[in-house]
Amino acid sequence: MLSSLNQRAVIEAQTLAPDGAGGYSASWSTIANAWVSLTPMSGADVFGPDTSESRVRHRIVLRRLDGIAAGMRVRIGARAFLIRALLDDGPQAQFLTLAAEEIG
Repeated sequence: MLSSLNQRAVIEAQTLAPDGAGGYSASWSTIANAWVSLTPMSGADVFGPDTSESRVRHRIVLRRLDGIAAGMRVRIGARAFLIRALLDDGPQAQFLTLAAEEIG
């Protein structure tokens, strides 16, 4: 399993800061760097009244890290993946599996 972690990734958390006008501006900050494996799982086309888009879901596996949560994102090169869920086998597990969706 360790040899399949062949892509360098950055794990980022979103930070909200007041914008001075009653709202917030969002930015992303790095919380960890990790080697990961990336596997596409499924894809779907979503159609709306004025738009259509493709969604591709991936499985991302990495060595266990504390502090990772749904809503964070993983960047691999120019690609970004929103973490939708964590598949956790418990605190003794060596690896962590993320269900993620490729964004923008």
